[in-house]
Amino acid sequence: MNLREFGELNTDQFLHDAFDVTLRNKLIRAARLRRNVYLVLFLVGFFCVFATGLAGLPLLSILSLFLATLSLVVMTKYDTQLFFLRMLAKKDRAEG
Repeated sequence: MNLREFGELNTDQFLHDAFDVTLRNKLIRAARLRRNVYLVLFLVGFFCVFATGLAGLPLLSILSLFLATLSLVVMTKYDTQLFFLRMLAKKDRAEG
């Protein structure tokens, strides 16, 4: 699975893979991994905002804030994909 196939939530390929049970499990693992990576980047960026602010480095503080904000936005995308995939898995378990 490459990044091109995993990118958007509204593509035909993603929806086709999401409704296939074996591919859905791979998508869940990939989305969880990517969400956790961006969560760590958010936490590091958030910590760096305070560290650079206390050190008196305003430019680095602003750059750290940008890193934290950008990683939070991307993390939210993968969190939404993960929620969608988990809801599909939950619905399949309830039906079957």
